[in-house]
Parts: sequence; structure tokens; C-alpha cells
Amino acid sequence: MRLPRARAVLKAVAEAAQWGKAMPAGFAQGVGVHQESKSFTACIVEIDAWVPTDTKVTRATIAIDVGTPINPSGIEAQMQGGLCESISIVLTAGLHIQNGLPLEGSYSQYHFARMKNYPKDVKIIIMPPSSGEAIGGLGEVGLSASSGAIANAYARATGRKPRSFPLNFPVDFTPVPPGKLPTPVTVPVPA
Repeated sequence: MRLPRARAVLKAVAEAAQWGKAMPAGFAQGVGVHQESKSFTACIVEIDAWVPTDTKVTRATIAIDVGTPINPSGIEAQMQGGLCESISIVLTAGLHIQNGLPLEGSYSQYHFARMKNYPKDVKIIIMPPSSGEAIGGLGEVGLSASSGAIANAYARATGRKPRSFPLNFPVDFTPVPPGKLPTPVTVPVPA
């Protein structure tokens, strides 16, 4: 936070997201700030962790400073994609390993965020050009601040500091034993 650009993105999201507003029990805001590839980003999310095993991100505000923004719609798309991946890796998506092999055999068993998991209220703030600053990259910049914000919001809402991710990680399918193939499904063909 010693750099002015980092403070600027944090100030922008704090104002836009109404940082520190009162929220009911089980709900919270979380914040994350990140600098990478000559870009700065900050994110504030609001989550519903009333049921901690079914936590949902309900609102996100993200500010990004890439120096001189060349393609604003591309920047916004990258930030939204980073938020979606953050929701996945912090809350639900991962592999269960048994005997050195993953239990998940398809994307139906790997719980990457779907549209229903994405918040309806997302605001992306692209900071105005920074005078004299080199153009920054996007790559993973959209992922770190939002991941930290989600984890911090979860800690505030539940009183439990997360130490491993994803937070909600059930084996809600019948795994095929490692080294075995699934039982073939036969579908009768009408005559």
C-alpha cells in the first residue's frame, strides 16, 4: 500500500462498494489488493455465508489500473473472468486425490462456478491513464485481489479463517476407483 496507484485502486473500490457498511449476521464484505505486471487491482466482495457450506458471492466491485487502458472491454472481460475463477477456486473447485489419482472424472464432478454462482451485481472500474506509467499486463491480475477478498469476506462472515481451499469441497458423486473405468451405461434403442 506504499505505492500511490495501489492506494488509488483501493480508494476507488472502497467508495463504490460502500466499504464498512452494516451487514446482517452471516453476511460480510471482504477486500483484497494486488500488484503484478505493472498493474494494480483492488476488489471488494459481499458474500452470503448464512449457510457456510453454501456461500455465495452476491456483489463485487473491482478497480484496475493498467497504466494506459488500450482495450477497456477486454480489461473488463478479463476482470470478470478472474472473478469467476476466484469464486471457483476459493469456494468450490478442486480435485480430490486418492492413491495419486483424481476422483473427479468429468466437469460434472468438478465444481467450477456456473452462471448461477456469479453475482448479479458486478462493477468494474477502469482507472484513468496514469501519466508516465508503462502499460501493465492483465494475465492473472484479476484473480488475486478477488480471491483474497472472497476469503476475507468468508472469515468476517463466519468467524473462521480459511487455511485451505476450496472452502466447500464435497465429494457429492460416486467416484470410480483409481485405475478402473466407469461402468458402461446401456441405453435401450427403440425398435
